[in-house]
Amino acid sequence: MPSVQDSASSDRGGKSFAIALAIVVSLAAILTILIRQTIEVDQLSTKIPAPKIQAAGWLNGPGPSEEDLHGKVIVVDAWAFWCAPCRRAAPELVQLYEKYKDRVVFIGLTNEGVEADQQNRSFLEQTKITWPNGYGAMKTLSDLKAEIIPQRWVIDRKYNLVWNENSAQSIEEAIDLALAEKP
Repeated sequence: MPSVQDSASSDRGGKSFAIALAIVVSLAAILTILIRQTIEVDQLSTKIPAPKIQAAGWLNGPGPSEEDLHGKVIVVDAWAFWCAPCRRAAPELVQLYEKYKDRVVFIGLTNEGVEADQQNRSFLEQTKITWPNGYGAMKTLSDLKAEIIPQRWVIDRKYNLVWNENSAQSIEEAIDLALAEKP
């Protein structure tokens, strides 16, 4: 028959194993995130061509033509009306827009389709986002590898991706660098 001491020793061993397992899983998750960020930042340093910006329809005016975007610095924002982090990120984006609107094209994109028209419009009104926003933009967001929202990108004058959320620099620094480059 096992003694009380054997039982207590067994419990401690089980707890130690659970703690060690939790630490290993946490470290693996952190390492995965760091590797993913490194890959994405390194990829952007090679200036990946940006995908064509396409949407099923547009809110806050017509969508930009290729001619409208030619030679311009572009900020693309992926969002959804139901996304609380998107709502929290909107004030910073509106500030950036106010600062750069004469020199940078801002475009919002959502996967939501026309069936969410009222919710999309309400989101844009509540967040004070006034630039063109495409809905039903699944192809472009997929090409941008938008795995989470909100997510933003900066495209330079040569239509290359030069910044995303995983980049080391701030979005404002990326915009300034892109503006400083000659077309």
